[in-house]
Amino acid sequence: MKTTPRTVWITGAGSGIGEALAAHYASLGDTVVISGRSMDKLAGVAEHHPGRIIPLSFDVTRDDHIEQTRQTLQSITPHLDLVILNAGSCEYIRAPELDTALFRRVMDTNYFGMINSINVALPLLEAAPSRPHVAGVCSLAGFIGFPRAAAYGASKAAAAYLLNALRTDFGDLFDVTVINPGFVDTPMTARNRFPMPFLMSTEEAAKVITTKLGRRPFSIHFPRRLTWILRLLQLFQKPWYRHHMKKADSQRRQKPSHETT
Repeated sequence: MKTTPRTVWITGAGSGIGEALAAHYASLGDTVVISGRSMDKLAGVAEHHPGRIIPLSFDVTRDDHIEQTRQTLQSITPHLDLVILNAGSCEYIRAPELDTALFRRVMDTNYFGMINSINVALPLLEAAPSRPHVAGVCSLAGFIGFPRAAAYGASKAAAAYLLNALRTDFGDLFDVTVINPGFVDTPMTARNRFPMPFLMSTEEAAKVITTKLGRRPFSIHFPRRLTWILRLLQLFQKPWYRHHMKKADSQRRQKPSHETT
């Protein structure tokens, strides 16, 4: 059955999941606006789908860019049918220090960046001819505490709560879906130096997301095996945390002492 072309806005679409999602919706005949901080990356994505993908420079961490970005977006399209909030960043802490600036940087992108993007999109969502849809990319990392991931996991858990709460305040205006992926092979995860079980390609992740988004569920979690493992860990948290507490203690004890001569 042929569907009416939609207008889709995807943040953080210069690479990774956002780029794969943009390619999918453009292939369906939708008009896709992609945003990010690097116009070079966005232009590279857009050139593969001329006329279907439109690049838009937007740093989600900048509150002072909201009005200008909204005006530019309104000059491109009078409304938005689907908004996918995908912009994200990850930095790992170095225990036992808690770098406040690091936490702020991650929260600025993953949490406040989502708020800024929604503020940009609201008038265009309200102008949609049929019920619009907002989806936010969070993470399975928000399910339970992981080593060194205090900033990243907390920001994604906060983003998921934000979206669920917005469903209660804006549910009369648009549908909301929380997307919780596991490990996806992106430039961000390429920096990880630890095992990433059930690692998926961006194309595989985009296929799962787009297929399930069509049904407008409250939440999407994948891959299934990793989701169930983390659900079990939520039920049996003590062994998980005790294991990592012992590991951290052992690592600290193995650090060489600073001797003076």
